[in-house]
Amino acid sequence: MLKNLLLLNFFLVCTFVLTDTYAQKESRLTGNSPYSALGLGDINPAGAIATEAMGGTGLTFGNGIYVNTLNPAMLVKTRFVAFSTGIRGQYKTLSDGRNSQTDFGANLSHVMLAFGMKPKWTMSVGLRPHSSVEYESRFTSTIQGTSNQVQYIYKGQGGLSKATVGSGHMIGKSLYIGAEAAYYFGSVSRDTTSRLLLNDGEDYYLRYTDRINANGVGLKTGFTWQQKLSSKWFLNVGGTYEFRSKLKGDQLRSLTTLIEGQNGPQVLKKPDTLSIGSGSLQLPSQYALGISIESPLKWIFAVEYSKQDWTTYRNFKGAAESPLTASDKIAVGVEFLPKVTSTSYFNQVFYRVGFQQTKTPYLINNTQVMDRSFSLGLSTPLGFRNLSYIDFGLALGTRGVTGNGLVKENYVKVSLGFSLVDTRWFMKSKID
Repeated sequence: MLKNLLLLNFFLVCTFVLTDTYAQKESRLTGNSPYSALGLGDINPAGAIATEAMGGTGLTFGNGIYVNTLNPAMLVKTRFVAFSTGIRGQYKTLSDGRNSQTDFGANLSHVMLAFGMKPKWTMSVGLRPHSSVEYESRFTSTIQGTSNQVQYIYKGQGGLSKATVGSGHMIGKSLYIGAEAAYYFGSVSRDTTSRLLLNDGEDYYLRYTDRINANGVGLKTGFTWQQKLSSKWFLNVGGTYEFRSKLKGDQLRSLTTLIEGQNGPQVLKKPDTLSIGSGSLQLPSQYALGISIESPLKWIFAVEYSKQDWTTYRNFKGAAESPLTASDKIAVGVEFLPKVTSTSYFNQVFYRVGFQQTKTPYLINNTQVMDRSFSLGLSTPLGFRNLSYIDFGLALGTRGVTGNGLVKENYVKVSLGFSLVDTRWFMKSKID
């Protein structure tokens, strides 16, 4: 137990150091992504590191070693106390067909604790990023009738986080149901800056800032039905439904004048507040369905489909955004554990591969942006027959295309997770 706690403390220290380092660089999970300028930004994966290595599947199965963050019904598979966390990093190359750049982003993927209340009832509490906004683009034009130029800079950063409380129950021998309540909170800031380029080196900036703070509650329900096919194989069918959510928010709009200094732009005079208002955001509902064939602690073959209609999204002004449309995802994944009873260390390692194809909600110039990726990973135990594991994941993919006003992103995602399970927490001491 002490060894597990020491490893957990070491991992948490590394997590906070990495997160703080990248926060100082204003870098999030997405890195620089022009598509995150739309809607709420890029929606972060909801699954744990282990399920992400399987193409993001995980609706219909669980083994109690890692906490299922996709379907609250599967929480009940976790019979003991389980703690799960992880880091996701992404290296990408962006190109519009003429220009290209590389970028890197990283962030904490999730923090979750699950604990069994009764043999057929498990609860969880967690925190994870829900959406990420991180983009910056520039272009320069000449002021008509002069030789001076002006540079336009568009920049956004921020996102929403999600605190959750989940509950999973087993009914009879084959039905699992669950629910997860969520509290959304966060802010998004978008800047539009006009920079007057002068030959004397004292460039002037005029920056318009639109900052929104939002918070609200949400609810997701889930189920899984399990049918025994033979002595070693089971058929699992399940799904989730996330209800439409309405978030309340405040908006601050301001205008700032800056001048070029030795260490970058310096505020020339106090920002002018243009307006302060209140409003709301409306998040669309989402459903997901999945099926898997499982030989417990040996094989899992899973296929899943999910859909979310972003035409029902409403921004702070209560209006729909024309570049957003319905989004859906198809994912397949395979998991293999060589031999759980073996004394060989590598026979207790989980091996995973997966694929997913996503029609993102971004519809630009009549072209819907597609995202395709292949993934693989493994989970290695901290010791012989130890229920605590370290999870590794790698995904290679591409999003978007070049031309027609779009940007293509080729990316490599690397994930590191930690799952700590202990069977002795909350147990009463016995005295002989």
